[in-house]
Parts: sequence; structure tokens; C-alpha cells
Amino acid sequence: MALIAIEIVDAGLEAAREGVLYPPSPGLALLDPAGLVTGSEAAAQERLKPVFAFDRFWTDLSTEALPRPLPQARSRADLAYAHLLQVWAGTAQPGDEALFAVPGSMRPRELGLLAGIAAAAGIPVAGFVDAAIAACAPLEAGETVLCLDLQLHQSVLTEMRGVESLVQRRVEIAPRVGLKALRAAWAQLVSEAMVRRTRFDPQHHAASEQQLYDRLPEWLAALSGSDVADVELEASSGRFAVSLRREQFVLAAEAYYTQLADLVHAARRAGESATLALSARAAALPGLAERCASLGDVAVMVLTDGAASLGALSAADEIIAAGTASLVTTLSRVRPAAAVARRTQRSRGTSPTHVVYEGRAHAITEEPLALGRAQAGPRSLVLAGPSAGVSGTHCVLVREGDTVVVRDRSRHGTFVNGERVSGSAPLAAGDRLRIGTPGVVLELVAVG
Repeated sequence: MALIAIEIVDAGLEAAREGVLYPPSPGLALLDPAGLVTGSEAAAQERLKPVFAFDRFWTDLSTEALPRPLPQARSRADLAYAHLLQVWAGTAQPGDEALFAVPGSMRPRELGLLAGIAAAAGIPVAGFVDAAIAACAPLEAGETVLCLDLQLHQSVLTEMRGVESLVQRRVEIAPRVGLKALRAAWAQLVSEAMVRRTRFDPQHHAASEQQLYDRLPEWLAALSGSDVADVELEASSGRFAVSLRREQFVLAAEAYYTQLADLVHAARRAGESATLALSARAAALPGLAERCASLGDVAVMVLTDGAASLGALSAADEIIAAGTASLVTTLSRVRPAAAVARRTQRSRGTSPTHVVYEGRAHAITEEPLALGRAQAGPRSLVLAGPSAGVSGTHCVLVREGDTVVVRDRSRHGTFVNGERVSGSAPLAAGDRLRIGTPGVVLELVAVG
């Protein structure tokens, strides 16, 4: 008998048994009248049979009826059942039990439905644990840990704190920033480059579009060690190739990366250092780890594939002791570390040189710069517009050696990346400074 830890995530169920990680099984189903297909087999036909493809049964787990029901699958829960049973059959041996690592975005009723699905599939369940807690509890990190993961349709940021034990504090979601949207943006990038270079449009035919999406992970992986990806596709009319720079992929994802950076910004407390753990899915996106590492007071750690499943196995005794009636959201940090982190990037953030307001940059020097709705001394930045929540002299920006700090002098509060400043706080380029409530937002930048 052994334990099998399964991370439940629509991007791909990841199972681990006795330290061995199995390939992820995509959370996709084909509602083909010829027969229901799930996982990798469904992903291999998604673009060939798009009308039959369905990928929201894990994202929104429910008993809601499917748009194209089949006799063996009439609801989203039926698809989850079929997919989970497929993964279990490919990994389990008689007597094995399951540990489920679930995302912080999973609601209690969905968790209860998952337990019911497992029971119906004949899968003995030993416990449930939050996936971010399982992945991050073994890390050698500071007291505050943020975990960013990309699912298929959304991104999830989990804030955790603790010295001896890591405790889930809150979960934030970026609802439209998911792998599916990013892959579509990159597929469009490749297609447009192909058309300009060769007049061949890979998204014009189902077979070449399927090949495009199948090979996209390969090209993204190539960009982890190179500035150029050589994109090549085969069609009945010949072989077509084009080279794309890493920066082109980053630029195509800029709008999504900005939302993720904002998510991390809002989760940090002003002046406080934090460790940001990127899931392997998030870290595989070109430029995202570097973008996060540029945030002030953030140490970025990249988790390995299957970190949640492997972490759950290493904490199995603690999870099982909690029983199956509750979700474990606290794990000890003193147990031996599982192999869940592969590299670290650290950055305290570049000290800002200017604050930007209404398109104009104002220098930050050793002479204090007062911000508010009234002129206050020789260096003042008067904030125009509605004055509700903004004091006459609301706060002051000043350079002290290599550090720039903001000093709050208001009644309604000064906020850095969404967190209220208590007295004063250091600033980094990229930070957002909000003056008052509802307030005025200014950007901190570094000008060379």
C-alpha cells in the first residue's frame, strides 16, 4: 500500500507516488458522440474537434449540466469523475490511498463534491491539503511567502505566513489571466509571423493549428536558455519556419504580466520583504520570473514540477492526522525539505529616482518632496482634482543615502502597493503610491 498525492488543477492533474512524479494529465474532455475522451488524448484532438472540447469542469466543479451531454457524462462532475478515474487507474495499485492537493480557489462545496467523486470512483481518500501550503512549507524562506500559480482560466496568489508553521492567510485571484489566454496570444504571435514570412497561416486549418498548440510548450522551453526560438511547422503544402525573439513573446504577454505584477504588489505589505514562490507552470512563461524578481523586497523562488504533490507526500503524516473532514491549510516548516525548489532569484528592487504624476516625472532628492492638496515649502507636488481623502501635506518623499522612503503625515492614509504605511516605508521602482482614500495613484520609477 502506498499514498498517491494528486494536485487538482485544470492545467493538468499531477500525481506522485513514492517520490515518482507522473506526467500531468490536462483537464480537458472531448464530448465526442463516438465516446468520451479525457486528459492527454483529448488535448491531442482539441483543435481537430473544437466543438466537442470542454475544459471548465475542474475550474467550476459542479453538477451543472453540460452543453453537449453524453449518456456517460451529463454534468461537469461526471467529466471530473471520468478524468480522475483515468489518472487513478494509470498510477494506483491495490490498497493505495489518495492525498488531494487542491488550489486555494476551490470553494468548500467544490471540495465536498470532489470527496463525493472520489468515493464514487472507489478511491480511498487519506486527506486534503492546500496546494500552495504543500508546495511551500518545505522551502527555506522568510516568514512571509506568496505562491503564484497559473491555472487554465485564472491565476491564484496565496499569501502564507509563519515561522514554525506556514499558515494560509488569504487567496487572491486574477480571473482572466490563465494559461489558455496566454497560449492563444502566443499562438497568434506565431501565426502572424508565419504569415509575414511565408504566407502560411497555421491557424487556417485544424491540423496545423493542433500542431501549433502541441509544439508551443517546446518553443517556450527553448526560450528559457536562449533569446531566440526557431519555430517550424509541417503542412501538406510543405515545411514552414520562422525565428522569434524572446522579447516578442514577453511583449505579447505584457498585459497579462502587468496584472500578475499588480496581484503580487497588492499582497505585499509596505516595507516588508517576502518570498514569492512561482509554480513550475508560472515559471515556464518567458520573462515572468524576471518581471517578478524586479519587484522591490521580493525574493523569487521557482518551484519544481509537481511541487504540490511531492510536498503533500513529504507531509503525509501531518495531513492524515487532520482527517478527511477538513482541508489542511497549516503545515509545519521544521520537517525535512522535499525537492521542490530549483533556483532562486533575489532582488531588493531598484531605488526610485522619480515619482510620476499625470505623465510628468518629479525628482526625488535629499530635499523632501511634499505631496498633498496644498503648497508646502519649496518642493511640493500639488495634487489636483477631488481633494476628498487627501490632506494638505499628505506625505513626504525623501532620499536617505541609497534608500527612498515615504513618510505619512495624513489622516486618511498613504498606501504602497495597496498596503497602508505605518509611519514610514522604503520604496522601490515599480511601486505604486496611493495618496488617501479613495485617493490618487502615483508611480515610482528609476530613470538612468
